Amino acid sequence: MMCVRLLSVAFFGGLILALGVYPLHDSWLSAILLGYGALLCWRPAAWLLALPALLPVLDLAPHTGWFFLEEIDLFLLLTAGACYWRLDLTDTRPAFPPLFRFSLWLLAGACCLALWRGLQPLPPIDANSFNNYLSPYNALRVGKAWFWSYVLLPPLKQALGPSLEGLRRLLLPGMLIGLLLTSVAAIWERWQFPGLLNFSSDYRITAPFSAMHTGGAALDGYLAMSFPLLATWLFDHQRSARQAAALLMLPLALYAGLATFSRGLYAAYALAAPILAAIPLMTSLRAGPARRRWRAPLIVAAGTALTACVLGVVFESSGYRGLGAALVLLTASLIVSALPLRPLVLASSLLCGVVVAAGLAWLLPVGEPQVALLKSPYLLFLVWSAAFALAACRRRPLMPLAMLALAGLAVDAAWIAYHHAGAATLAPSAGLLLTAMSPLALNVLRRRPLWSLRHGSLTALISCAMVLATAVPVYNGYFVAERFASTASDLSGRFRHWSNALGLMDDDLGTAILGAGLGKFPALYYWRNPQHEVPASYRYLDQDGNRFLRLSAGAYPAGYGELLRLLQILPIESNTSYILALDLWNSGAPAFLQVNLCERQLLYPQGCIPLPMRQIPYAPYWQRYQFPLSSGALGHPGRRVQLEIAVEGGQAALDIDNVSLRHVDSQHELVRNGTFSDANNYWFFSSDRHHLPWHLKNLGLNLYFEMGWPGLLAYAGLLSSAAAELLRCARDGADAAQALALLAALAAFQVVGLFDSLFDVPRITLLLMLLLYAAALRPAPSIRPVASAPC
Repeated sequence: MMCVRLLSVAFFGGLILALGVYPLHDSWLSAILLGYGALLCWRPAAWLLALPALLPVLDLAPHTGWFFLEEIDLFLLLTAGACYWRLDLTDTRPAFPPLFRFSLWLLAGACCLALWRGLQPLPPIDANSFNNYLSPYNALRVGKAWFWSYVLLPPLKQALGPSLEGLRRLLLPGMLIGLLLTSVAAIWERWQFPGLLNFSSDYRITAPFSAMHTGGAALDGYLAMSFPLLATWLFDHQRSARQAAALLMLPLALYAGLATFSRGLYAAYALAAPILAAIPLMTSLRAGPARRRWRAPLIVAAGTALTACVLGVVFESSGYRGLGAALVLLTASLIVSALPLRPLVLASSLLCGVVVAAGLAWLLPVGEPQVALLKSPYLLFLVWSAAFALAACRRRPLMPLAMLALAGLAVDAAWIAYHHAGAATLAPSAGLLLTAMSPLALNVLRRRPLWSLRHGSLTALISCAMVLATAVPVYNGYFVAERFASTASDLSGRFRHWSNALGLMDDDLGTAILGAGLGKFPALYYWRNPQHEVPASYRYLDQDGNRFLRLSAGAYPAGYGELLRLLQILPIESNTSYILALDLWNSGAPAFLQVNLCERQLLYPQGCIPLPMRQIPYAPYWQRYQFPLSSGALGHPGRRVQLEIAVEGGQAALDIDNVSLRHVDSQHELVRNGTFSDANNYWFFSSDRHHLPWHLKNLGLNLYFEMGWPGLLAYAGLLSSAAAELLRCARDGADAAQALALLAALAAFQVVGLFDSLFDVPRITLLLMLLLYAAALRPAPSIRPVASAPC
C-alpha cells in the first residue's frame, strides 16, 4: 500500500512540474483542472466517464504550440495521482483471459525496447527537443500513450467493478459524450467554412484533432471506434431516455463521419454495419424454424439496399426536397404495412386519396399563396403528413384515413419533384411510388402484417431513415465521386510508400526483429527517402544570447512541394488597419517569403489577405520589414484568424525574428512570443497536403516499423483475445448488444488502420487501449454465475 501511495505522490509531483512549464496564460484550463480535481475527490471512479469525454476534444495545441506535453497529460497526471491514492489492491477485481495477459506483458517489453531504440542517439536537450517530429525525443511523445494505458489499468479495473457494471455506467457514456462533442465540433467547422450542404468542395474537416496538422486519420480513427458504440444506447429498450439521446446523436455523428470524405472510414462503417444490424435481428435469428431464420434478415437487407438506390435516384433528380418527401412517404408506407389490411378497404382508400390529392393539385396554384408561408405542393404535403400522423398514432389506427393520407403523400411527393425539376423527375417518381406500394402489396399477398409495431422495430425504422437521409446526399456529392475515382491510383501510391518505408530501416537483424524505434519514421524519411525529397522544416537557433527561427523550404525532384506554415491564432478585428513587422536574415540562396492572414480551422486556409510576396536576397545582416494591411472581412465570429509564415525557393532558408502585428491606432501587440525566446510557445505548424513524410499510413506496418515482431504479435494477441470474449458474450446472449457494439468498434478501427497509421496520435492510442481492456475483461470469479458465460 505504501508503494501505491508513493506512486500517487510521484504523479502529483509530475503534475506540479508540468504546470510550471506549460503555457497557461489567458487560459480556462486551470479552472477545468480544478473542477476535475474536485470531481475526483467526490467520486474517484468518475474519471472513467470524464476522460473518454475530454480526450478527443480537449486539444489546445493550435493555441499553445505544445504537442509533446499536452493539456491532456495534465489531466492524466491528476487522474493517476488521485486514483492511486485511493487504489485498493485487496478488492475483488475482474481479470483478463490468459492470452490477453501474455500479450500485455509482451507489448510492455516491446514498448520499452522500442522506446530505447527510438531515443538513440540521445542528443542534449535544447530548444528543438520537444517541438519537432524529427527529434529523437519524438519517441517520448509516441510512447506516452502506451505508458498511460498501463498506468490506468489498475484504476480501470477498480472503476469497472467486479461485475463490470462500470462499463455500461461510466466508460460507454463517456465515449458517447466525446462522440457528441466531436460531432458538434465537426458540424461547426463545416458550417463555418465550406457549408453544411456543400459536398462539392474538397475541404476536409479536422474537428478538434490538432494532430491532423500533418494529415493522418486521427478523426477517422476516433469516429470509427466511437460511432458503433451508439448501438448500446440505441437498442437499450429499458431506458427510453438513452434511446432518445442515441436517436438525436445518430444523424449528427453520421454526418460528421461522412463529411470526412475518408474512404477508409466509409469502409469501416460498411464493416461495422452488418455487425450492428445483428443486434435487432438476433431475435429473428433465434425464433422460428431453422429454415426461416435467415429469411427476415435477407429481406430487410435487400429492401434497405433497394430503398437506398431509389432514394439516390430521387435525390439526383429532385434534390433535398424530393429526398425529404420520399423519406416521409416510404416511412408511412412501412408503418401501414405493419397493420392488418383488407384489400377492398386498401384499394378504395388509396383510390379516393389519389383522386382528392390530384384534384387539390389541379385546383391550387403552384405559386406562392398569399395566405400561407409555403407553396402549394409543400403545404399540402404537410397537411397529408399531419393527417397520417393523427390516424396512425391512435391506439386503434383509423385505417381508411391513414391510407387516404398515404395516397395523398404519394401524389404530393411526385408533385414536389415535378415542381422542382420538371418532367425529368417522372421516371424516378414512378420508381419511388412503386417502391412505396410494394410493402402494402406484400401485406395483402401474405394476408398478415409484414412486421409488428414494437418499440424495437420502430427504433430500427427511424434509425434506418436517419442513416439514409444523411448518407444519400453525401454519397451523391461531387467530391465523393472524385475520391472514389482516384482510389486505384491512391492505393498504388500507398503500396509504393509502404515499400519505401520498409527500405528506410537499418539493414541488420536487430532492426528486422525489434523495429527501428518509437517515433523514428519522420526523421528516417527526412534523411533516407528514396525520392531524395527534403521536406520543409524549422529550427530554433541561439546566437549571441538571441533566439530566432530558421524556416527552411522543401526541395522536391519535381521542383515544387508542400509548404510548411508556421501559424499563430490572433484576435483580429474586421475592417481594421494593422502594421506587420519582422526581422529577416537570408544568408543563403534567394528565398520567397509568404506572410498571410487567413481564416482556417487547422488545414486549408480560407479568405486569405496575402502580403505581396517578396524575394529576400542574400544579406550579411538582419533587415527589418514592415507591411501595412487591412483585415477586411476577416474576424468573422466563430472562425479562427491565423497569421501564417512560409518560405519557398530552391534550397532556401530564412532566419526570422521579432514578428509583430500591431493595431495602427492603439499600437496594441497581437503576436505572442514574436521573439521566439520561448521557442514554440503559441506557434504551431501545418503541412496541409503532402502528408507522406510524416506517416507510414498503415497501422500494422507502423507497429512493425517501431516495435518489430514483438509489438505486432502482441497487438494481434490483444485483438484476437478481446474479439473471442466479445463473440462468446454475444453468442450466449449476456449483454449481446454491448458486446457486438464493442466488436464493431474494434473492427472498424482496424479497417481505418489499413490505410493510416493511427498510433502516432497518443490520445487515439490511449482510447483504443481503454476499449480493448474493457472488451477483454471478465467478471471476477467470485461473483460469476456458474451457468453463465464470462461476460
